[in-house]
Amino acid sequence: MKTTRTPKTHLIWAQRQRRIKLEFKLVQALVTAALPLCLKKPRYPEARLPDVVEISIVSDRVITKVHEEFLDDPTPTDVITFAHSEELGEILIGAETVATHALNFNQTLEQEIARCVLHGLLHLLGYDDTTPEEYVLMHEQQEKLLQLNMA
Repeated sequence: MKTTRTPKTHLIWAQRQRRIKLEFKLVQALVTAALPLCLKKPRYPEARLPDVVEISIVSDRVITKVHEEFLDDPTPTDVITFAHSEELGEILIGAETVATHALNFNQTLEQEIARCVLHGLLHLLGYDDTTPEEYVLMHEQQEKLLQLNMA
């Protein structure tokens, strides 16, 4: 478990699966570089990240169970975000699904995982993707954050 510190938010990273190999430090570097920009773009003025955000890379088996239990969808997914309180947020990343997306979208695994983490951070900052308009807004913001840090 590793911790990334920002002025007010601590990101706690955990690799909880073994099937998909990745350059964990590269993912952390991409997200850490994007975090200050992310914090400047909350969806609403009062939105802020929790004090601690736990980011766990899990197997598709695990994320499928969580997806079914909390969102009533028994399929694997790439990212699930929970805003437990003002103090704690949680982002789960489904490793096998993200690996498939990386191949389909011609991205590295590390870029795609970073994209999912940024997606989760934007959810914690008040963004949502349940309507077409909000989906476009959120995904545009997520791609800007990622592209600025890959340039």
